[in-house]
Amino acid sequence: MMKHIARLLVLCLLVLVVLISGCLSPSAPEATAGVETTPMTGGPGNAVTVSVIPPDLLFVTEEYPPFNYVENGTLRGIAVDLLHAVYREMGSTLAPGQVQVLPWTDAYEAARSTRNTAVFATVRLPEREHLFRWVGPLASERKVIFGDPHRDYAISGPGDLSGYRIGVVEDDAAGPELRAAGVDAANIIEARDVPALIALMQEGEIDLWCYGDLAGRYFTRNVTGNPDTFAIVSTLETRALYYAFHPETPDSVIDAFQAALDSVRYEPDQAGVTEYQRVVYHYIGVSCMQNPPVSAEQVTGLVNYTAEALETDTPGTLARINAGEHPFWDRDNRALYVFVYNPEVTLVAEADNPRLVGMDMRWRTDVAGTAFRNQIVGEALDGGTGWVDYIWMIPEENGIYHKSAYFRLTEGSDGNQYIVASGRYLPCSNPAPS
Repeated sequence: MMKHIARLLVLCLLVLVVLISGCLSPSAPEATAGVETTPMTGGPGNAVTVSVIPPDLLFVTEEYPPFNYVENGTLRGIAVDLLHAVYREMGSTLAPGQVQVLPWTDAYEAARSTRNTAVFATVRLPEREHLFRWVGPLASERKVIFGDPHRDYAISGPGDLSGYRIGVVEDDAAGPELRAAGVDAANIIEARDVPALIALMQEGEIDLWCYGDLAGRYFTRNVTGNPDTFAIVSTLETRALYYAFHPETPDSVIDAFQAALDSVRYEPDQAGVTEYQRVVYHYIGVSCMQNPPVSAEQVTGLVNYTAEALETDTPGTLARINAGEHPFWDRDNRALYVFVYNPEVTLVAEADNPRLVGMDMRWRTDVAGTAFRNQIVGEALDGGTGWVDYIWMIPEENGIYHKSAYFRLTEGSDGNQYIVASGRYLPCSNPAPS
């Protein structure tokens, strides 16, 4: 009963908090640390977009690094910086106090029950689908199971968890994910926050606790003073994170936020890098893939197929590539796609992002500053084929990864030279192909 009264008080005070929160909430950075703030196409001055944003729209979040957290009194993180970028893209700015940090269960309940409220960063699960309106994805994470490093757990996978008492934060996605993995609901113990989970673990009230990988490590270090107090004994699926809006949020608001986020994710700046890539690179750097979705054989096969198609029918092939047709953008594996340059490093076709076609890519770099397109074209003109390493994101996924592109110089049916390329994300244990 007391818990419900406390929640009700929190929700009733939210409007008042917005009015006076300039001195209550962490300050927000004026610009993303390490991120260029050059306006994107359709950004500042977009009055139509700005007009649909409710002036009293409130965002609520929790301490969940690296996505959202307070550092020296300032709210930072991937989700926070992307939200600032989305507002800039819509020609507006977040007002002081428009983002509030609350305990997760209060933030989650606020977005469910209070109009003009959104909570982030929220895992999108089937059982949550009807509870919110969704904008994203903005990032991804995996839940992991933390245990005593000195205890011998008989766990080889999620199916072995059912015999243990597992702690979760109330209303966190860990609970539904554990139930979906077959853990009895009676063995899932809820607590208000991670420090409470750690206390339950130390008191022997639970055997394990489940939370996000990076955020769990952060709280372990901060609460116990020792990052090795707990060990990861199992992992759950990787899930996408979203901004979750109140379920009665109008379509016009959701559409405006989604369009702006898509631009932040996919529209490059003058250097050839998206603001999304800069934000992710700033906070978590570059990742490798445990199980890359594309093999070197698939990449070389697609490049060779495309080169032969260009030799036979250049106009038709370029049109099919830019339409995203299979196999130029694999319908079953969206990480496998082809792109084509001319000798002047102009992009003439790209299956996954045709809005870039016609762009001069000379000296446009990846997020680490590598002008990989110049390298691809230069080495193709010199030697015909080869591999070039760079950093990139996965279409329809999250994060930035080590990648290597295979390229081939070919002559089209129109008599012009083309450089056909496709890339694969590199496994953590394997160097780039040579």
